[in-house]
Amino acid sequence: MKKVSVIIPLYNASEFLSTTINSVLKQSYSNIEVIIIDDNSTDDSFDKALSFKSDNLMVVKNKGKGACSARNYGFDLSTGDYIQFLDADDILSPDKIEKQVKALKGALDQLAVCNTIHFIDRLEDGICTDGNHLFSTSAPEKFFINLWGGNSLPTNMVQTSAWLTPRAIIENAGPWNNLLAKDQDGEFFARVGLQSKGIVYVSEVKNYYRKYINGSNIASHNKREHLESNLLATDLKAKYLFSKTESKSAKKAIASQFKWVAIEAWPMFPGITRQALKKSNKLGGSDYLPVLGGKIIETIKFKFGWKLAKAVSYYGHLYSKTK
Repeated sequence: MKKVSVIIPLYNASEFLSTTINSVLKQSYSNIEVIIIDDNSTDDSFDKALSFKSDNLMVVKNKGKGACSARNYGFDLSTGDYIQFLDADDILSPDKIEKQVKALKGALDQLAVCNTIHFIDRLEDGICTDGNHLFSTSAPEKFFINLWGGNSLPTNMVQTSAWLTPRAIIENAGPWNNLLAKDQDGEFFARVGLQSKGIVYVSEVKNYYRKYINGSNIASHNKREHLESNLLATDLKAKYLFSKTESKSAKKAIASQFKWVAIEAWPMFPGITRQALKKSNKLGGSDYLPVLGGKIIETIKFKFGWKLAKAVSYYGHLYSKTK
C-alpha cells in the first residue's frame, strides 16, 4: 500500500484546526502520515496541534517563514509516495485520499485532482464553481490550456488541496517558490503538472475550501507585492506551457491570464496593468472580461469599458469604508 504524506502549513488557524486534522484522521485510507508545520503562529494553534501529536502525526516549527517555506520543510520531512498538501482551515471528504490513490493505480508520474466546494460556515451550504475544466488526460498541457482560458472562459484556479501528487514528480519539478506572495499554488501545480505524464480526475470526492467574508484568504490579497507576484507567476506559467506547446490555444490561454492580472491590478497599480496588457497583446490579446460588480457596474463595463467599471467599483468601495 502506497504511503501518503499530508502536509499542513499552520498559521493562526486555531478555530478551524481540529476540524481540518480530524478530516485527515478519519480518512478511509490508512497508510497516512501527517506533518504540521507551524509558521510562527501568534494564537494557540501550535499548542492545539501538539494535542494531536502521535506516531503518525508530527508537529514542528517552520525553519523559514511563510506558507511556501512551511510546505517545503514539510516535504523534506515527509516519507510518502504521494503528497497531499492541505491548508489548515480546509477539509477533505472522508474517501478523498483513498479514491485518488486508487484512481492513480500505483502510477508515480501522474497527478490526481478533484472538485472543490467553496464554503463559509457549513459544508452543506458550499458551492462548487468547477466546470468542465476538470478532466482526465494523458496530455497535461491540454488540462492547463483549458483551465486558463484557451478554449473558453478562464477559471484560473484549482485549489491546493484538490490535488494528490506523487513525490517523484515534485522531486523532479522542484520546491514551492518562496519568491511568490500570491498564486504560489497556481505556479507550483502548473510546474508540477506540466512535468507529469497526465492528470486523473476523480469526480466522486471533494475538497472543501473555506472562504472568508472579510477577505482574509491569500487569494483575496491585492497589495502591490501580490499583483507583482501574479505577474511573475504568469510569466513562469507561460514558460512551462510553451515548453510543451506554442499552439494558438496555448497562446490564448496565457493571454487570458495576463488580461486577468491587468484587470486585478487596475486602478491601484496602472504600471502593472500596462505590463500585463502588453504581454497579453503580444500573444494575440484576450476578450476575457470577468464580472466586476452588480448591475450598475456591469452596465458601465459593457457601455464604457472595464477600466472605468473597475475604477468606479474600487473607489466606490473605498468611499463606503470611510463613511
